[in-house]
Amino acid sequence: MRRFFFLSSILANVLLAGSLWYLVQHLGGFQYALSRLRHDESALYRSRSSLFRQLPEQRGAVVMLGDSQIAQCEWQELLDDSLPVLNRGITGDHVAGVLARMEDVLRNRPARLYLCVGVNDLLFGKTAETIAPVYREMVAKIRSGAPDTRLTLMSVLPVNNTIKKIGIQNADIQALNVQIQEIAKQYAIPYLDLYNQLTDAQGNLISACTDDGLHLNGQGYLVWKKAMDKQL
Repeated sequence: MRRFFFLSSILANVLLAGSLWYLVQHLGGFQYALSRLRHDESALYRSRSSLFRQLPEQRGAVVMLGDSQIAQCEWQELLDDSLPVLNRGITGDHVAGVLARMEDVLRNRPARLYLCVGVNDLLFGKTAETIAPVYREMVAKIRSGAPDTRLTLMSVLPVNNTIKKIGIQNADIQALNVQIQEIAKQYAIPYLDLYNQLTDAQGNLISACTDDGLHLNGQGYLVWKKAMDKQL
């Protein structure tokens, strides 16, 4: 009997270890897990939101709004716009997080506002169908709170799971982009398709445009800039 319990305990530990290994791999590997442990994204959200609230209003600015894909770029220098360009990206943010801080964004009465968000919602298990209603609420709030702002909805970017297992598939991103494009049509808002401009022949994020399979590097942001220039 004692031997049975001993073997059962070993089996249970093996199963637990295997489950943890699978979960970590599913979420992007051990490197990603360590990164998440080292960076409290909820604390980052609070601190960045607090900073944005304290900054002076800049009426008529260009606002770049979203998650880490927005946060990690020096937009003022990249776009070289005649208007001030405000970076309102927060790493780890999601559609509900952006919605919650929308009032602070809209107090600037932006001349133009570019929105790119949604990949983190997918990363943590939400579907395109559950993300879309909150995304639509964001757009409605912008339209009602800043009707003169030229709003552009930007597609969620592709990922490259051959560089690193990100934890989401491009098919899910494409499904979300379909929803975003439909919202753009509903509100007669420009939709900027970055997804197809950043995919390779296999449908992955172009390897030359990323170092980690998820975020863009300098080359990737140049592709983004060209897409915005072309639209303007």
